[in-house]
Amino acid sequence: MRIIRKLIGKKMVEKAKSAGHIAAELPQNEYERINDLKRLQMIEKNIEKDKRFSSFPILAATITDCEKAAINIIDNDTQYCKINYGMDITESVMMKEVPRELTVCAHVINNGSKPLVINDMTKDERTKNIFLVNKSLPKFYAGSPIITKKGFTLGSFCVFNSEPKTLDQSKINGLRMLTDQFIDLYEHTIHSQVDEIDTVALNEKISGEFYSSATVLFADFVGFTKKTEELQPGELLDILDSFFKGFDKIIERYDLKKVKTIGDAYMAVGGVPDLNSNHAERIVLAGKQMINFVSGINLQQEAVGNEPWHIRIGVHTGPIIAGTTSSQFDIWGDTVNIAARLESSSDDMKIHFSKETKDSLPQNIEVCGSQNTELKGKGSFKTFHLAG
Repeated sequence: MRIIRKLIGKKMVEKAKSAGHIAAELPQNEYERINDLKRLQMIEKNIEKDKRFSSFPILAATITDCEKAAINIIDNDTQYCKINYGMDITESVMMKEVPRELTVCAHVINNGSKPLVINDMTKDERTKNIFLVNKSLPKFYAGSPIITKKGFTLGSFCVFNSEPKTLDQSKINGLRMLTDQFIDLYEHTIHSQVDEIDTVALNEKISGEFYSSATVLFADFVGFTKKTEELQPGELLDILDSFFKGFDKIIERYDLKKVKTIGDAYMAVGGVPDLNSNHAERIVLAGKQMINFVSGINLQQEAVGNEPWHIRIGVHTGPIIAGTTSSQFDIWGDTVNIAARLESSSDDMKIHFSKETKDSLPQNIEVCGSQNTELKGKGSFKTFHLAG
């Protein structure tokens, strides 16, 4: 049967290419990705009959209101369907192994660690030409990347429908969280210990774990260099200490995690390690309280004739790696860099956040109208400010 599937797959690839289909590009870290796939033995393991995993696809189909769902793992040239829900016997057999060049899930690997949603595959440039070869394919697709603790995307946990549709952000978040639970459970069945990442530059061990969605807050005081010239060192440190102690209490109150202070900058994160889906809301509300706290300290400063202090806050939601070095907790990833860029382009005493964060906020949080902001080294981003 496997030989027959290979022959059929080869012919379908040829027909798809002649119809104009272009396969997804290989990621830059493909070699490392394949090594991580081998480490976890996801292709070799039969998880279909394992009760710890067998219910995941039906849960995904239920929460997204889709007809079918599948967990697909991709190696260098083939996509393997490990478990599915909603497929008949013939479809299950044919989808067991599919050439990577024909799969939609291959595009998830190159989607910046974010879920991929295609409302109508017959109109999307990446998929429309496949329908010239196989008109029975589903028209709607949503896939969440299956990302290991080391940060490599091994495949997609996907749902699909025979007709086009849309998916609410809450359901996309639900699919992402379910995907995280699946890979976390799988990795724990393979390795009980926490993976370690060697960092040659620091010559120390870093214990790290990948989080597909977290919210990072970056706060910085405006005009701090000038204040270092105007204030005595002891007075400057006392004021900074008062601010940071207040920020610590606010972060703790909202069940968030302080990362570190860097000079006059303060960094915190939500969604680590609790994976709570409302981490964006809690970070933004904490940021608002931090601004209120600074305003309160300013009343005291102005009463004794000192200049007020102003802060800017940047917030971004996205994937990160969080862990500890031999000395402290820290976080890494582009989400951290974007939060810092949002802070530097924010107005004084305002919270400046990305569309990714805005999409994760409840409707009762008022935001100012969107604007296109050029972030240094990152390009143009649609951004927002918290109202008030």
